[in-house]
Amino acid sequence: MKAKVNIDNTRFIFDTNFSGDPNRDRYGSSRRRVNVVIPTEEQAQQLIEMGLNVKQTKPNPNYTYDEPFVPTFYVPVTVNMDSKWPPQVFWITTTGRKVACNAENIGQLDYIRVKNVNLQANLYENRNNPGQYTLYADILYVEQDADADPYAAKYEQREMAEPNDPNDLPY
Repeated sequence: MKAKVNIDNTRFIFDTNFSGDPNRDRYGSSRRRVNVVIPTEEQAQQLIEMGLNVKQTKPNPNYTYDEPFVPTFYVPVTVNMDSKWPPQVFWITTTGRKVACNAENIGQLDYIRVKNVNLQANLYENRNNPGQYTLYADILYVEQDADADPYAAKYEQREMAEPNDPNDLPY
């Protein structure tokens, strides 16, 4: 049995690369990957003790901070849609609809505003570095943020409305 790691009520940090587009990756990789924020320092410490490469943000030397800088802990997670057992990835739309993502449509998640993320990931040991582990998404819920969209409520009602005549076409 593989070890599981859950990171709940969190968010992504930096650009996501659900599409596997090398132009979206800092190093030109075509791996589908995201960086997930670890909500508490205690959980970050637990993951470090498990052998994960937990990273943290560093202060920008060219920026003056109003408050003391507090690092954000995060961990890279691979979303391997080409696997024999791909992860279950669900996009929760602004209307609350649950959309199952597959290799063809998961790239759309790169372009939405994300409100909340819940992740269950499998812990895999690196073959070349025994004792070092990486995370592969197993179940991922990505909740879209509509708070910043002043038109979301207007068009949500249209989406819910039923046409009067089944022969009515939108054009």
